Amino acid sequence: MGCNSSTNSNTKVASQEVDYFLTPSEIQIVRESWAIVALDLPATGLHIFTRLFEMEKDLKKLFRRLMTQTESGEFIFDTVRLEQHATLVMKQLGQAVDNLDDSTHFSEMLTILGEKHAVYNVRPEMFPFLWPAIRDGLKMRLGDKFTVEAELAWKHLYDYIISKLSEGIERGRPKPKKKLRLF
Repeated sequence: MGCNSSTNSNTKVASQEVDYFLTPSEIQIVRESWAIVALDLPATGLHIFTRLFEMEKDLKKLFRRLMTQTESGEFIFDTVRLEQHATLVMKQLGQAVDNLDDSTHFSEMLTILGEKHAVYNVRPEMFPFLWPAIRDGLKMRLGDKFTVEAELAWKHLYDYIISKLSEGIERGRPKPKKKLRLF
């Protein structure tokens, strides 16, 4: 990871820029491996979400809108809705890869997405639970091309993405109302 810039009052904080999280060679690795992942977004996305819910059963409650209730009252995932959501997430990841050269647009896109997730009670401390599922999905799709270098590059990209999503969640979280003091 290369902290390529210093900061002053007129520049953005380096920790908010893509080039702080990923080196140029890591960006190239992400782009090359994305070309393979993009060949089957629905299957990769579904694998990631299935794996997430296997590892973190408590996170299912955040996805009730993707579930249907059985006659017995149990909630199960509607596979069509889950696959649609997983595919949408993968397409957004593709947009992230496409916008690696435009930090400003990329950062704003992620921050807005974080704001939207605040409505669903997603909290920044939940994001680390997603990385193992993403890693497993990438490994499944890339096979022997999922090298140590590829894993590290994707992890650095993921760290950047969650930093911006977290900013958006904090920005989108409802502010507590101030109490009126009478005295």
